[in-house]
Amino acid sequence: MQLSVETKTIRNMTDAVDDLLAGLVANRQTMQRQSAIIDEILEKSNNTLIHIESRNKALAPATAKQQQEKVYNVKPACKQALVKILQNYKQLMQQHRDEREDKHSALDGCLAYRQRVDQLASTMRKLVALCNTVHQMKTHQEDLEAEEQDSP
Repeated sequence: MQLSVETKTIRNMTDAVDDLLAGLVANRQTMQRQSAIIDEILEKSNNTLIHIESRNKALAPATAKQQQEKVYNVKPACKQALVKILQNYKQLMQQHRDEREDKHSALDGCLAYRQRVDQLASTMRKLVALCNTVHQMKTHQEDLEAEEQDSP
C-alpha cells in the first residue's frame, strides 16, 4: 500500500517536472523566434538607414565642409530623445541576453532536478525491495523457530 502511494507521488512529481520542462522549451522557442524577428527588423532598419545616407551623400552637392558635416538639423530635445532611445535599446538587448542565459540555467536546473527525482525514485524502489526481503526473511525465520518448538 505504501509503495503504491510513493510510486504515485513519484509519478506526479515526474509529470510536473515534464510539464515544467515542456513549458520552458516552448518559452525558449518563442524567445528565439522573437529574437530572430527583432534581428530581422533591425537589419532591415540598418539597411534602410544606410541606403538613405548613401542617397543623401550622392545627392548633396560638394559644398563647404560645414554643410557636409551637418546633414541633419535636429533640435536639442530631439537629439536627447534619440540618445535615450538608443540607450534604452542597448539596455533592453542586454536584458534580453541576460534573460536568455537565465532561462538556459533554469532549464539546466530543472533537468538536474528531474534526474535527482529519478535517482531518488530508483533508490526508494530498492529500499522497498530490501525491506520486503528482510520482512520475508523474518517471517521465514519465525516459521522455522515455530516448527522447531512444535517438534521436540
